[in-house]
Amino acid sequence: MPNTSSDKTFHKKDFRLMLIILFMMEFARGMYILSYLPILPTTTAKVTVGITSLAISLHFISDALTNFVIGFLLKRFGPTVILTCGFILAFSSLALIIFIPSPIVFILSAILLGIAVSPIWVIMLSSVDEASRGKQMGYVYFSWLVGLLSGMIFMNLLFKLHPTRFTFMMALCVLIAWILFYFVKVQLTNYESKSVKKQLREIVQVTRRHLLLFPGIFLQGSAIGMLVPILPTYATKHMGVTTLEYTLLLIVGGIGCTISMLFFSKLMDKHSKAFTHLVIFVGFLAYSSFIFGLTILTQLFIVLLIALLIGTIYGLLLPAWNTFMAGQIHNKVQEETWGVFNSVQGFGTMIGPVLGGLISEVFRDVYYTIYASSIMFLFLALFYGTFFIINYRKRKSA
Repeated sequence: MPNTSSDKTFHKKDFRLMLIILFMMEFARGMYILSYLPILPTTTAKVTVGITSLAISLHFISDALTNFVIGFLLKRFGPTVILTCGFILAFSSLALIIFIPSPIVFILSAILLGIAVSPIWVIMLSSVDEASRGKQMGYVYFSWLVGLLSGMIFMNLLFKLHPTRFTFMMALCVLIAWILFYFVKVQLTNYESKSVKKQLREIVQVTRRHLLLFPGIFLQGSAIGMLVPILPTYATKHMGVTTLEYTLLLIVGGIGCTISMLFFSKLMDKHSKAFTHLVIFVGFLAYSSFIFGLTILTQLFIVLLIALLIGTIYGLLLPAWNTFMAGQIHNKVQEETWGVFNSVQGFGTMIGPVLGGLISEVFRDVYYTIYASSIMFLFLALFYGTFFIINYRKRKSA
């Protein structure tokens, strides 16, 4: 059985193991949600695009809804019980696909997997060392991103070999993560049993206390999500790049993000809050400019450079934004607060693609979706830039 403690930070060994566990779970999620389900309609007439789209949407909805209450459940029942239940749900859902490959099972598995991955994220976010939050969060986001993308790529390759023979690999990844969990000392801020009424009241209190952060949490996910359904069309039809060149753009952006997360994110720990605030302001402003720049600049080399810069800035912005959010959270309610934050971000990420597709349909042009995404980031830059300046002046005059 894994040990538990009220000291909230991980030891180095435990942190590394939790990174591997997070990677394996996201690897399994990338295999199923980003690869297996989207490709499935191309191999069988029994499963339509509508069914897989519904399954993917319900996965993210279940993830977002679970995040609202998972922090309270962790405090009430402890991480061992909750994480074990999560692993059971994830393993069972992906094992069902092997034996009962039907549309209902695909949808049910997606929902259960969304519930299962939630507690791992909340524990990771609430248990990093404050003295090295930027560096550790860079590693956390790196494990998440690489896990998702490598899982998707790996499943794509397996699908080409055989569409059903290797489905057991998804459940196997969860099983490996489950076994590793029993070598980790899991830690929370404290343990407290609360009634449902008190939990709901605290969710409302957390929401009111952190309303200032909600525009940044929600709109980041929405602004990026808006681009997901239109980027392939925009790249191939408006920029004139091939599918291979578009893939190269994504790889270059991913390389920039990876380098930034692994090597530059630690800068947040070595500099003052003012530096973190500057990174957030410049990051939002740069995102707005670069996204808008995609509508003007179409030369492949320049677009590759923009993709590299966007990825690099994203790898800096995520730890900086996380450090800023962490500074606003009360120590005794870390798990609950991070759960609410993740839920708000999840809803933003869900709404983004729908909104992006709707804008492009209404205006009959993908440019307007790009403009809308750029404007959102510009608003965030101005909103938080103004907030930082006002706070700085207040502290200076105090």
